[in-house]
Amino acid sequence: MIKLLNLLKEIKYTKPNFDIEWEEAIRYPELKKMGKEEWKKIANQGYIIKYSKIKDVLGNIDLNFNKLEEPKKDRFNKSFYQNKVEIPIAVKFNDQDYDLLAGNTRLSGLINKGIDPSIWIVEI
Repeated sequence: MIKLLNLLKEIKYTKPNFDIEWEEAIRYPELKKMGKEEWKKIANQGYIIKYSKIKDVLGNIDLNFNKLEEPKKDRFNKSFYQNKVEIPIAVKFNDQDYDLLAGNTRLSGLINKGIDPSIWIVEI
């Protein structure tokens, strides 16, 4: 247990790959309309906050890690135990409306392991 606790303190987040996440971004008409290059520009200007700060206003999440797809859970666990997890992305429409754009399995997995995850916020 002590080894796991030490491991949790060492989790390092990697910056999202906004090129790859464009496929998720186009689900939102506002983002699709702006185009991929503008999306990447705005997304790169994002910032990081803790899940606990927005959990009551964050939509589009499924935190039941055990019911998620096995291959995705396996990828998360591999990243987690390598102490290198790509940070989940949420879009902020206003102070009371955030939506998880990418990283549900990562978010769910980190919460499942007792961590208050960091989330990359893109303001729309």
